[in-house]
Amino acid sequence: MKLKTLLLALLLVCGSSIFAQVTIDVFINGTKAGQYTIKKDATTGGISYKKKDYKNLDKLSIQISGKLKEKGNVRTVEVSDNDDVVIYTAPETEGIKNQFILSDKAVIKRLSKGKSVKLNLVSAPANEKMAGAIRKTYIGTLSTGK
Repeated sequence: MKLKTLLLALLLVCGSSIFAQVTIDVFINGTKAGQYTIKKDATTGGISYKKKDYKNLDKLSIQISGKLKEKGNVRTVEVSDNDDVVIYTAPETEGIKNQFILSDKAVIKRLSKGKSVKLNLVSAPANEKMAGAIRKTYIGTLSTGK
């Protein structure tokens, strides 16, 4: 009986850690170029590419999947530099839930120079009159590999 209880507790802990993560798919020029996972409350993580991959970059987008409790909220992705200065804010793509197009000249220029960018998911209430906090969640870093 104790073994069953211990096994059940272990499965619950493992199961909750599996669902407390978000998967990010990265698309370069419309082709899936990679995928990474960020756990809840992470402050580091992401994916790196060779500098030459960013040289031919025309379109950069990400698709977020996983457990997101953001129903009824407006979501954007803030792209910032290492000092948390926002370079670009990407709205959610119309008609495609959890997709964000990051193809701004400033973002592409920064990546092609070999500098990294941090991504944060910002969730705000859809109605300005609604009381609710704006939540900012770290969702990864795009950088160059050495």
